[in-house]
Amino acid sequence: MKKKLLALTLIAALGISLVGCSSNSKTAQSSSKEVKTVEIALVAENAPYTYEDKAGNPAGYDYEVLKKIDAALPGYQFNYKVIDYETGLIGTKEGKYDINAGCYFRTDVREKTYLVSSPYNYYFLNLIVNPDSKIETLNDLNGKSLVPIDATDGRYAAFKDWLKAHPDVKINMTPSSSQATYVDMCDSVHNGTYDAVYLSKSQFEGVADKLKYKMKVTGNVDGRDTVFLINKDKNELQTAINSEITKLKDDGTLTKLSGKFFKQDNFAIAKDLGLK
Repeated sequence: MKKKLLALTLIAALGISLVGCSSNSKTAQSSSKEVKTVEIALVAENAPYTYEDKAGNPAGYDYEVLKKIDAALPGYQFNYKVIDYETGLIGTKEGKYDINAGCYFRTDVREKTYLVSSPYNYYFLNLIVNPDSKIETLNDLNGKSLVPIDATDGRYAAFKDWLKAHPDVKINMTPSSSQATYVDMCDSVHNGTYDAVYLSKSQFEGVADKLKYKMKVTGNVDGRDTVFLINKDKNELQTAINSEITKLKDDGTLTKLSGKFFKQDNFAIAKDLGLK
């Protein structure tokens, strides 16, 4: 009887030991696959790319793309904060945020300051003018003025590139050191201070209902692809994001999101315009 009790005691002890080993093994496995938190800055009042909806939640095309990427990356957990343009840029550079999203162009300056993702969308530039304006193209702005563009804004780089390719066209545009709101930009054209805003049709439509007057939007006058800005130290994150962007392109997800937010196929339009 004593021998039987001793045997049962040994078996129980062995069982506890095995359970402990199993538990430690799972803990070690969990630790080795620890989920990394990714802090993301979304540019405020930048519909339909990034903005807050009426309930105060993050929204927009860029946000939906990031949600798709997050869902495909079990090793990461994305957190979002909608903040102003300047704060997002500075915070991502200094490491407070890992990613900055808000319809950013790839520029030489940005590639020196941040890592950039593969392109996930296209931004088409239009001119926003008064309804009776005869302006339809950038050439029509010869001798006229554009609303100032923040020198750190990708639109500024695009505008400079266009001027280099069209040296005979002289357009008055003084770069600014801060980003005006889209409503303020439109106000300054409506009141006659400037002749046009260099902006996308979709961004204008995002604020059109806030205006107390009508404006005219020209056809596409230029375009660029858009990228996420990533903190310089996040090489592994950049690689993971780029891989998922490729998959989302190939399976048609980005085309579907383009139709949802822009009512058009941005990728087809980019191809027609000869954009890379």
